[in-house]
Amino acid sequence: MNRQRITSLLLPLIIAVLTLLSAAPPAYAEAMQGAYAPQKVLLLYDSLGKGTAREGNVSELQRLLSAFGSEVTLLSLDRYEQGMLDDFPRVITVINAADLTSANRAYLEDAEHYQGQTLHVGYHPPARLLQVLQLKTGIVDEDLADLTVGQWSGPNLQVRDMPYIAAVKAERTYGSFTLKNSGRKLPYAVTAGSYTYVPYLEQGNASVVGMAYVLKEWLGSKAAPQTYLVLKEIYPFSDLTLLEEAADRLYKAGIPFIASIRPVFSNTDFPAMLRYLEALKVVQAKNGSILVNAPVIMPSINSIDHSLGEKMGGFIDLLVKSGIAPLGVGADLYWTYDKEYAEAGMGFFDSTVLFPDENVLHMERTNVSRVFASSLYSLSPGFLQGLSHTAKAVPQLPLNTAVTADLPENEAGLDELLQTLEEGWISFADYKQGAHQTVTDKNTVVSADGVVSVNGSPLNIGYAAEAVNNDYQYKEAQVRSFTKLFSVQSKFFIVVIIVALLLFGGLLTVGYKLYRRKFLK
Repeated sequence: MNRQRITSLLLPLIIAVLTLLSAAPPAYAEAMQGAYAPQKVLLLYDSLGKGTAREGNVSELQRLLSAFGSEVTLLSLDRYEQGMLDDFPRVITVINAADLTSANRAYLEDAEHYQGQTLHVGYHPPARLLQVLQLKTGIVDEDLADLTVGQWSGPNLQVRDMPYIAAVKAERTYGSFTLKNSGRKLPYAVTAGSYTYVPYLEQGNASVVGMAYVLKEWLGSKAAPQTYLVLKEIYPFSDLTLLEEAADRLYKAGIPFIASIRPVFSNTDFPAMLRYLEALKVVQAKNGSILVNAPVIMPSINSIDHSLGEKMGGFIDLLVKSGIAPLGVGADLYWTYDKEYAEAGMGFFDSTVLFPDENVLHMERTNVSRVFASSLYSLSPGFLQGLSHTAKAVPQLPLNTAVTADLPENEAGLDELLQTLEEGWISFADYKQGAHQTVTDKNTVVSADGVVSVNGSPLNIGYAAEAVNNDYQYKEAQVRSFTKLFSVQSKFFIVVIIVALLLFGGLLTVGYKLYRRKFLK
């Protein structure tokens, strides 16, 4: 059969296959894109509320949105330009100043005609929202309030100058506020159509949980959330014996955990570093997952130093070479809004735990956040202890969370931490059960359904600790010139000195005898 005949037979078949492929897969492709493509959110604010009770509520929103997998563009209302809203399907506006209204006419005009999903937080809801929700608001000068949302409640919140919902016609309400002085019961948040209003959000109290419930529905999140335990501040000079004991006791208590470890970029062949790696292998063998914490940034850092990517990649490769599989990165929130840190420091990972900002030192600031396939909202055990719940066991929060605690400094601290965890009735999940991926030029680490693989091969976590040899030469031997010559000279002078001493001794003996005879005569 000649080539032309084969082509004539195969051509109709190829056309039919291409036709079927072009007709069927788009729905599947769109579903995949919808599953992985992050939702873009424009987060506008009038001020950061410095020095007020509302300070920190914008950063709380940023961390919450990240935990729901959103790409956030952060922008001050003063810098808003005409038409920006059209680029985003969802917009959140935070108004923290009670005595000022936005003077940005471009924003006010665009907000009146915006067709996307709108979430307004705080004071001065826009006219269109007031109309759609038939909303009337008031201000509480000072009071104590109980906030209840889902199975959670925050008792005795001290509120001051707090806006509240006095009347509304809503399709959906979230939680309730009960004011102690008046006994009034008010909705925490409300929704109608494409508008949602949350009058109150403060950092560090139950209103953050309330906002998490609002965002879960506002963003349409369907994922089943999990809670994880994270031990932080683990260094090579930490009490590694205590770390191993903590891993062993958590393993026996049936509590999976994540160890967020500080990276090391130099002197990685020192015994201290080898002991560090040995301890991490013990942690991994005790059902602990490894997270690489962002390195400490020094104030002297400048825009000329771009070695972070090489250093982080080298540390990850060192871990893998030592039989340790890092599954994600832990960092302060601001790292995701810095081009250098987000790319060079976090770009190896698709999973992260974001901590509250402590010491912000940007290198190349950006207002668009880096998005991760898996992102955990971190909170402290103390935060959970400040909340009440109806069930005996701690209910699941509406988003993926990481309960974080520093590695205890001593045995008493470890006992206290374990007691808190056991009495808290928190059901912690195993981080390895989730999908995580870490990729460098040399290695690929993947976890899914509890199985961790390195470069395609399953990781063997069974491990028996090995002793580290402390006989280490910390300083290289210096090259010495003329060593042999000086050695010969030394031996020659020693011989000369010995001969001279013998001659001198002989002269003394002869002289002594001569003078003794002369004296006796």
